[in-house]
Amino acid sequence: MTRKENESTVNTDSLIKQYLARRKQEIEEVLWTLLPSPEGMAARLNTAMRYPLEAGGKRIRPILVLAGADYCRGISSADAYAGRSWDGVDPEWKQALLTVACAIEMVHTYSLVHDDLPCMDDDALRRGRPTSHIVFGEALAVLSADALHTLGFQMIAGLPERFALQAMRAARELAVACGYPGMVAGQAVDLDYESKPGSEEVLEYIHLHKTAALIRAALLMGAHMASAPAEDMERLAAAGTKLGLIFQVIDDILDVIGNAAEMGKDAGGDAARGKLTYPSLIGLEESQKRVQSLQDSILAILNPEEDRSRVLIDLTRELISRRA
Repeated sequence: MTRKENESTVNTDSLIKQYLARRKQEIEEVLWTLLPSPEGMAARLNTAMRYPLEAGGKRIRPILVLAGADYCRGISSADAYAGRSWDGVDPEWKQALLTVACAIEMVHTYSLVHDDLPCMDDDALRRGRPTSHIVFGEALAVLSADALHTLGFQMIAGLPERFALQAMRAARELAVACGYPGMVAGQAVDLDYESKPGSEEVLEYIHLHKTAALIRAALLMGAHMASAPAEDMERLAAAGTKLGLIFQVIDDILDVIGNAAEMGKDAGGDAARGKLTYPSLIGLEESQKRVQSLQDSILAILNPEEDRSRVLIDLTRELISRRA
């Protein structure tokens, strides 16, 4: 790698990290206002709802909502990286978009609380902290997750009437992704194949439904809020599916080679539970090749020559290099 290429890579890495940090802050400033205060008769429930969200996280899905909207609005990479995505935007639409972004984070977090339960993946740590059922007990963990699930849809349904069509489309996208055609189906098949021989067809089904469906939905929810044309919707749907698969394959790889301190949870959990994963099925080296192949597909879909694609492409590269 030449000095110029190295400087370009470093600059890109710095820009995408700054972008992710800024968007995360924008999302969290709104997120905390949408959650119930830990007070009143249901104070313990409200506290339990906030607990898994306060543990942090990268907020990738809500950031993808914003990035999907920016892509469809034709926001240049220079403006996106300089924090000018909101310039000239209707403040009410900005609030609506951020609310939709927060909604998908609530739904994603509900799924993590359920995933961690003893009847599911039985995890004691999440993001370096005891999981919800360890802190609050199984019953309240389930109830708090249920409350986050419905609160996400409540937030979208409560958007101003002038955004009713966009909100309806975003809510439908989320419902399909997290319901029986998507995430729930993926989790059910995942549990079904614990300690059983599986095929690549089964594994792809699990990953497409359990993980990729919500990643894809995030981009499309942003696109719906931006009233995107059909061509943009199709490109984001295809790229989102590939990105979701990358996200899960990287998770599978990290469970084999990851550092527990960096991940905030114990490594090796998939193997201990007999989970069907890419490394267990095709090996670590082939899994890493699969990630590269998926990245190449995203580049082909998004067209690197289009400036508006740069943020999503850089974000893909950042997710591939993640350690947690």
